Amino acid sequence: MPDAPLFDVILLGFRNDLARLRTLDLLRRQMTEGQPLRALDLGALPQRVYARIDEARAGVIRSELERLGAQVSVRPSTSVDRAPPPPEDSRRARSSSTAFLTMLTLALIVAGYWMREEAARPTLPRPAPQQHVPAAAGPPKDPSLPASGALPLPAAIVTTIRSEPMSQGRIENAEAQALNNQAVRLAQAGRFKEAVEALEAAMRDAPDEPVVVHNLQTVFLNWGIADLAADRPRDAQEHLEEAARLGERFEILQALGVVLMRQGNFRDATPLLERALELAPTDQTVLLALADAYLNADRRPDALDLLQRAREAGLRSPELDRRVQQLSREVDAEWDFVQHQDPHFRVSFADDEETSAVDPILDALDDAYYAVGQRFGHYPNGRTPVVLYTQQDFHAITRTPDWAGGAFDGRIKIPVRGLDADDPNLARVVRHEYAHSVIAQLAGPRCPVWLNEGLAVWAEEVDEGERVTWAQERIAGRQLFALDQLNASFVSLPGDRVDVAYAQSYLAIRKLVDDYGAHRVGDLLKALNRYGNLNDAFVDVYRENFSKFQQRLLRDLAG
Repeated sequence: MPDAPLFDVILLGFRNDLARLRTLDLLRRQMTEGQPLRALDLGALPQRVYARIDEARAGVIRSELERLGAQVSVRPSTSVDRAPPPPEDSRRARSSSTAFLTMLTLALIVAGYWMREEAARPTLPRPAPQQHVPAAAGPPKDPSLPASGALPLPAAIVTTIRSEPMSQGRIENAEAQALNNQAVRLAQAGRFKEAVEALEAAMRDAPDEPVVVHNLQTVFLNWGIADLAADRPRDAQEHLEEAARLGERFEILQALGVVLMRQGNFRDATPLLERALELAPTDQTVLLALADAYLNADRRPDALDLLQRAREAGLRSPELDRRVQQLSREVDAEWDFVQHQDPHFRVSFADDEETSAVDPILDALDDAYYAVGQRFGHYPNGRTPVVLYTQQDFHAITRTPDWAGGAFDGRIKIPVRGLDADDPNLARVVRHEYAHSVIAQLAGPRCPVWLNEGLAVWAEEVDEGERVTWAQERIAGRQLFALDQLNASFVSLPGDRVDVAYAQSYLAIRKLVDDYGAHRVGDLLKALNRYGNLNDAFVDVYRENFSKFQQRLLRDLAG
């Protein structure tokens, strides 16, 4: 009779400080009583606190810890003890060897396909109340503000999907054997279409030959991987779906799940990746991609668990460590949050939050849906996620300084007591952050930062052009940027240059609107999503080379 399966208990976070104290007290007492506890190191959560215990005991422990206010996950044990991470030199060597395979791999399940920014975007300091002054009225006090990350996973985490070898095994039918051998050579040369034709002909001669079926499936798989590496996700999906029709294979599930994720199709990608994970529980690509799918579905504890599993599977990355810490903070802070849903937003906030503090933000979100939607010609059908934190939790979780009035990292984040109905900047902050969400949906991950931030300031306006005076004052007598210098987060700029970057970005949008009309802004964002680069999108929408537009802009601003 096989041994009963064993389980690990993973501690993910705590509902509050009191829950933390109670949980740690229980764990320490059980450790002294000889319970099978791991060494406690609660500076970094999540962590495995019980290892290899039976399912009934794991269930009792989980219930006991959750009663105290801890967040806990139970999952099948994978090993007694894991080997320590390899030395730095060997990790470098492994990284170099991975780079060597780039011609056969697909890189980047990256932050942002789909939405989104490489970092949380804090709204800049709120000025003293005065009419027609934007929320972004001054530079941040801390230009080295760390990025809190966006969905999907950070760009620094690079995963690979390798092409599969084909079989030259023995086939009884001589014609089919010759066609199979020809297809192998064609596929190795990257001539996938011809290889498929040869194998389909071989199948007519030998319809039940497993070698031919396997190779046809492999050609479609490798063709899809090549398409994805060349940034042709729709073609990749077509070829991978052909491969999937020929039978279940982990490699196909993995690649097709990633392709769908790249196109923002989380719903269909999730079951494929879940099945792939069943077949290969430690595959880093699948763990990272499925974590991202869970994040999109707001299954944050499940996503956190998968990221921890990726670390346990050997993935080493400062970005991954940062993401785990970020999610841990969010899961802890949002433990007992409730949700308010309307047709356009899914708003999470603490159950004990006063309605008088939440209602003004709900009203401002509803206003933003229509006001920003009109600017971009886009009214999302789904619900945009919004999280309302206390002032203290907002800055602790987003790692923003006290001047920040909001942030966007795939979810809109606002300090609920930082703004109220009497604050003239409430509508501006909410519109600014909601604009980032709309831009991400329309343009995908490749919207230049200057365009994204300029559009968000433009979206704050009630009256067309009301920010012009503010922006012109900020750039007067200052050295200007070339717009293509503003393709990275503004927080990397010197503190005394950030206001120039925001003002100049807004004035660039103002010129586009004045020269070509506001109705083309949405067209530009959609073209960015299609082409993946600004130059082609710009020519398609405005029939002008972007560099010439930039020259005209700088000439006008300098004059």
